[in-house]
Amino acid sequence: MITIPSIPRIWRCRPASAALLLLAVTASCSSAFGHAGIHEEIDTVTRLIRSDPANAQYFLQRGDLYRLHRDWDRALADFQTARQLGSTGFEAELGLGRTRLGQGSPQQALTHLDRALALRPGDVRTLVTRAEACRALDKPLDAAADYSRAIEQFTGPAKPLPEYYLERARAFAAAGVPYLGQALQGLDEGMQVLGDIRTLALYAVALERQRGNADAAIKRLDAILAHATRKEFLLFERGDILATANRQAEARRDWLAAQAAIATLPPSRRATPAVRQLLADIDSRLGSTAQADGDAR
Repeated sequence: MITIPSIPRIWRCRPASAALLLLAVTASCSSAFGHAGIHEEIDTVTRLIRSDPANAQYFLQRGDLYRLHRDWDRALADFQTARQLGSTGFEAELGLGRTRLGQGSPQQALTHLDRALALRPGDVRTLVTRAEACRALDKPLDAAADYSRAIEQFTGPAKPLPEYYLERARAFAAAGVPYLGQALQGLDEGMQVLGDIRTLALYAVALERQRGNADAAIKRLDAILAHATRKEFLLFERGDILATANRQAEARRDWLAAQAAIATLPPSRRATPAVRQLLADIDSRLGSTAQADGDAR
């Protein structure tokens, strides 16, 4: 589905005209417009522009379509036209910022995103986009701050997306070892708000491993295992954590348990590339530990 400025996926729309509303609804309806390619969508908005060339909203919409199509120059031109036509400025600056970021110019993107936030300080889209620009400019703490501000905007029944917590944790982790604790704290906050989100829990395991805390990593992984229907990959990971902590006998038990879990899968599941690779990795680990035991003797 194409996301257009007037009806972003997670924000309420305020179309400027009946024609724009009709197009927005059509664009979001998979049965009516979902089969059309982006070129057809651009052509449709272009016809609307010809019928009403002073409508800034149409240029904003086509600019976003060009942006999604990675036609950067046309996207920039449409957003600039929208700004000149007397748009509120916010959507135009946001569109220019997103386009510059997609184009690979994060510093230029920041200029437009800062202007957009000056016009609408708590806008989640802009904060998240600016966070991405900060990451691209190797400013991870600035990125983390913007993700935190985005998360803080959700004060009602609506909840932040899991990716906001995940990307904030990644930003803290990118800032270095001293910030791993803040990264983990943020992931725990996300799981408290959103529930047991597997991606957040698994990244917390990875961060515990990164800071050398095997016991904490195992504790977090055990909590995931307790509710998992497929355990073979998690057991393999558990074995690797134990092996890193020089607990080889326990690691071997987990690898064998992962091997046994795979044996219970239907043949079609065992034949998938991912499971076949997992089996090969388990065999390699078990072979290494057996060789180490033999050398020790």
